[in-house]
Amino acid sequence: MVIRIVFKSFKDKDYRLNFSQRFGIYNNIRSLENPIWFHAVSLGEVISSKKIISKIYKNNEVILSVSTPTGLREAKKIHGDKVVVIYSPWDSLIFINNFYKKFNPIALVIFETEIWPSMIHISSKKNIPIVLSNARLSEASFHRYRRLKFFILDTFNKFSLILAQSNQHVHRFESMGVTKNKIIKVGSVKFDSDSKDNQIDKSIQRSDNLILAASTHIGEDEMITEIFIKLKENFENLRLVIVPRHPERSGSVLKICEENGIEGEVSSRFSSEENISDVVIINSIGILDNLYRNATISFIGGSLLEKYGGHNIVEPAINKCPFIVGPFMKNFEEIVNLFETQDACIQLSHSNELYCKIKELLNDQELRNNMVNKALKVIESNRGSSDIQFNHINNLLNHEISNRNN
Repeated sequence: MVIRIVFKSFKDKDYRLNFSQRFGIYNNIRSLENPIWFHAVSLGEVISSKKIISKIYKNNEVILSVSTPTGLREAKKIHGDKVVVIYSPWDSLIFINNFYKKFNPIALVIFETEIWPSMIHISSKKNIPIVLSNARLSEASFHRYRRLKFFILDTFNKFSLILAQSNQHVHRFESMGVTKNKIIKVGSVKFDSDSKDNQIDKSIQRSDNLILAASTHIGEDEMITEIFIKLKENFENLRLVIVPRHPERSGSVLKICEENGIEGEVSSRFSSEENISDVVIINSIGILDNLYRNATISFIGGSLLEKYGGHNIVEPAINKCPFIVGPFMKNFEEIVNLFETQDACIQLSHSNELYCKIKELLNDQELRNNMVNKALKVIESNRGSSDIQFNHINNLLNHEISNRNN
């Protein structure tokens, strides 16, 4: 674990900051009174969980643990001093016990798919409620866990409540042997993202023939670049903005452009007037809303290669940007199905379809408009999960506190 952090710190030096927290040592953190421990691993989970957390801290102190520097930075940006943000201790009995000696939380809420046996085991021993919020169990994870069912079922049944995103996820948890009355279908908080209509930089207007490749990974940048070169033969004024999932990769993406003879530049933001290169690579986070607002169409990264499993598609939809995803969306399978069945997005069967689908969208404004309108309807019909999940969490806490007082 230590070696892994050291290697990661070469790309992001903040991995080295507060290193003792990985061992459950929090000497420089203030003590809290009966806090709720909320665990959200990385950037995506921190953003998605913000509404639930903001509701919890109205009545309880919250300690929010994360595993990555990007998640830590974003959590502090979102919640400020209303929440104590820390690195989660590694999932070792010793380190988790150190955490409990410091904070002694009265409940644990784990967001989405993170199953940490030691964290769950010790919390269960402390006899506190444990909630799996916005829970999902992808097909791949389901088959992996089922092979280990003898070892892991006890861990799953230590949850007091599993708030599952869909009927399919409910079925998978039940098939694992989880007690049925612990599982409740609640939808996904992804749909509760705020519309940015009143928060958008008014100087940014939607551009003609601008492709946004968002949250891309190694292997996808090369594909996008090759497609862009080919598209330029038909769209002379075409431009491309690439936002690597990990901003520290911006230099290597620029090198791909240079190797292919494309004029590129690295920037912390995008302006059609200030950034004049054909390809602009973004090396910052937190500006995707504006980029989606500016783009003609978007491609959502992490979906062309099986090992990644896709990224958030509600963000482009809510910002009225027609979007394409690749064939591999295991992390968002239910959500992408909602959009696809309503013709609110384009999902590729194979990565070699990407060129034709981008070209089709660039040539057909009516198709783009229809996709946007249908996507907005999908979002509106699926809102409200954050409120539902908070109510379940709050009711559970009140019930537990009432029982203890009696």
